[in-house]
Amino acid sequence: MTDTFVLEIPEQVGLPLAAKRKAQTGPENAWPAGTRIISADSHMLEKDIWIHKFPEHLKEWAPRIAFKDGGWQFWTKDRAMMPQEQAQGLCEAMECNPGFLAVEPRLKDLDAEGVEKELIFPQRLFGLYMAGDFDLREEIFGCYNEHIAEVCSQAPDRLYPVMIPNYWDPAKAESSVKRCKELGAHCLMVPIHPRKDVNGEDILYNHPKMDPFFAAVAASGIPLCFHIGENIPTGLPGAMGTFVLTQMQGFRPIFGALTFGGVFDRHPDLRVVFVEGGICWVASALHDADMIATHFPTGMTPQLKHPPSWYWRNHCYATFMTDPAGLELLHRVGADRVMWSSDYPHQESTWGYTRSAIRAVFDATTVENAQKIVGGTALKVFDMDRPFRTSVGP
Repeated sequence: MTDTFVLEIPEQVGLPLAAKRKAQTGPENAWPAGTRIISADSHMLEKDIWIHKFPEHLKEWAPRIAFKDGGWQFWTKDRAMMPQEQAQGLCEAMECNPGFLAVEPRLKDLDAEGVEKELIFPQRLFGLYMAGDFDLREEIFGCYNEHIAEVCSQAPDRLYPVMIPNYWDPAKAESSVKRCKELGAHCLMVPIHPRKDVNGEDILYNHPKMDPFFAAVAASGIPLCFHIGENIPTGLPGAMGTFVLTQMQGFRPIFGALTFGGVFDRHPDLRVVFVEGGICWVASALHDADMIATHFPTGMTPQLKHPPSWYWRNHCYATFMTDPAGLELLHRVGADRVMWSSDYPHQESTWGYTRSAIRAVFDATTVENAQKIVGGTALKVFDMDRPFRTSVGP
C-alpha cells in the first residue's frame, strides 16, 4: 500500500499556512464563456465593534477584540473566550492575513485568484452564540449585523453579508428577520447547536413552537444557513484533527430534524444551505433517509407529503471547497444543489490554489454543471446579481 495523501490537487500537499500563502494567478479568461466564480462561503474577522454599539447600561458586558501578545485576543467581562496560545496560533495560521481584516487587501486577493464575489460569514462570532451569565444575544448579534452591513457597503458589488436573526424567541422572529432584511442580509445564519431559548428551554428546530421563526425566514425570501465551527476543541491529543473531521460531517441531525419534523412541509418556501461541510455526505444521507421513511412507516410522525430526498432536491443546498468524492456523486446529490466556496482565508480554504480547485470542478462534470457549481447557483440562491444595499441605522 502506498503511503500518500488522498488528495487530487497537488498544491494541497505541503501547503503553507493561510497567512503566508500567495495568490494563484492565471489568465483572466481561463474558463468557458459565461463562467462566473462566486464564493458561497468566505470569512472576515470582526473588529472591536460591540463596545461602541452596546447600550450604555450594558457596555461593561460588551465582547472585546484587540490585538496583543501576538494574536487577536477575545474576551468578555468575566472570561477570556480563547486561550492566549490559541489566539497566537490563529494569527500565525490565518487571522493576521491583511485580507482577513480589511476590504482593500481582500479585494486584491480576490482579483488575483479570479473570484468575483463573496458571501461573508463571521469569524469569532461563532464563539458568541452563548456569552456571559445572562442573555445578551439580541445585543451581540444586532450589533454584528449592523457592523457587517457597514463592511460590505465598502464593496457593494463584491461582498454580501450573512446576518444572525433572533432564533431563541419566536415572538420576536418576524421583527428580527425584518431588521436583517432592512440591513441588507443576503443570508441568515443560526447555530447547529442552538442551546437555550428565551425561557431557558432547549431549542429544538423540529419543535412546532419554532414555526414562527421558520415562517418569518420563509416569508423573507432569504436563505437560512447552518455553518460548521461552533465548538472549540480541547487541548487533548488529536483534538484539532478530530474537531475539523467531525464538523465536516455534522449536518445529518439538522437535515433529519427539518425533514422528518415536517418543517419543510409546513414552510414550503423555506430554503436551507449547509455550509462548509462538503457534499459527499449528502448522497448517503438521502439514501438512508428514504430507507428510513419506507422501513419505519409507523414511526413517521408527522407523515411526510414526499420522500425525504424530495425535500433535499426542493429545499436544500450544500457548499464545499474541494470534494472529489462528492463531485463523483453529483448524479445523486444534484449539480444544482451544490455551491463551491473558497472559504477565504481559512486554513482549509482554497486560498493559494483557487484556480486549481475550480479546474477540478470542470474536470469532474459538464461545463453546464460546473458553471452552476462555481457561481451560477450562488448568484441565484443568495441574490448576488444585484449590488448590496443597506439601511444601516438604529
